[in-house]
Amino acid sequence: FSEGLALVEIGDKRGFINRAGEIVIKPQFDFARSFSEGLALVEIGDKRGFINRAGEFVIKPQFDFASPFSEGLAEVFISDYGSGKRGYINRAGEFVIKPQFDYKQGDFSEGSEGLALVIIGDKYGYINRAGEFVIKPQFGWASPFSEGLAAVNIGGKWGFINQAGEIVIYPRFDWVGSFSEGLALVNIGDKWGFINPTGKFVINPQFDEAGSFSK
Repeated sequence: FSEGLALVEIGDKRGFINRAGEIVIKPQFDFARSFSEGLALVEIGDKRGFINRAGEFVIKPQFDFASPFSEGLAEVFISDYGSGKRGYINRAGEFVIKPQFDYKQGDFSEGSEGLALVIIGDKYGYINRAGEFVIKPQFGWASPFSEGLAAVNIGGKWGFINQAGEIVIYPRFDWVGSFSEGLALVNIGDKWGFINPTGKFVINPQFDEAGSFSK
């Protein structure tokens, strides 16, 4: 359940039920996501749009791809818009960040520290809610911000940057996870351990497999 409604599938169509198990939005969509910020992403045919809790289209199906709303913005893609780039719309369906990105990972959710990870060409960078680059595209690979730090790949190794784009943990790991509860999962060789925000090992690499800390 999300915002009082749960996504269900009957046959090959998707709709929504309330907590009493009653169908409140009849199954009619080819694809759908849970409600977020009062709107749900749905797909009819090969186009995506957004409905309200009454099942009414607030933003008609027109996008080839879209993600749920987060902090008032949703990422969308229209293949025949210019050269086929990704941008962001507001709840009125208006572009507030024009399509210009080749791809994006992450959104403007609270955990992202207000920055979204985007890709231009083959480089990763970070934009703010105005669509301005706060950290220009320069990394071969990167992850969204979490707890003030983001993992980036430089020269085949992983390290971490702060929101100013400064390297605060030198790239020396073979793989890393995002910070969670003050620790980040890292890999050196074939062993996994955990570092703190200064890059020091709190739990030395010793495990064959591991996952991030979670309450």
